[in-house]
Amino acid sequence: MGRVKKIEIQESASALLELMQQEKRALVQARLQALYLYKSGQASDYATISQQVGYERHTIGKWFSQYEQKGLAACQALEMGKHSGSRISGPALAELTEKLNSTTDYFTSYKQIHQWLQEAHGILLSYEHVHRFVRYYLGAKLKVVRKSNLKKDVAYEEKYKKSKRALIFSAPTLLWAFSPSRESE
Repeated sequence: MGRVKKIEIQESASALLELMQQEKRALVQARLQALYLYKSGQASDYATISQQVGYERHTIGKWFSQYEQKGLAACQALEMGKHSGSRISGPALAELTEKLNSTTDYFTSYKQIHQWLQEAHGILLSYEHVHRFVRYYLGAKLKVVRKSNLKKDVAYEEKYKKSKRALIFSAPTLLWAFSPSRESE
């Protein structure tokens, strides 16, 4: 079993309990609970403390080492990781959004955007990253204009449209609800 090193905790058990009850952050609350359990004598080894707190015994050991080296303030501080941000930013982002919104000079594929970022701005990213950024962050859906059939006869199409229009407007419209055949039902 992982025994706790003999650590002298300066705060009283009641002070630790009060700090633990006032704390809103779950991780800091668990750290204070571990210190409280050791100080009050309810647990004397890492395994027992880890069962009661709900964290691994190695984590409990790190918390006690942190308390021993830096004090209670270090146990109450949470170090957050920083967000590095996107590598597509500044002028590259402005030019990319401009080209995505353009009706004349536009991209037809994510691969084309991927190559353009490499050539024009020297930004080396994976295809998946470019796709995810353009599709979900910028919200762009690349639409490709489909070519019309080369064999299509335009004159025949106009003749068909006119004849169909004539059929629709010349035929009498019967309403099913008031048709003579329904009266007998």
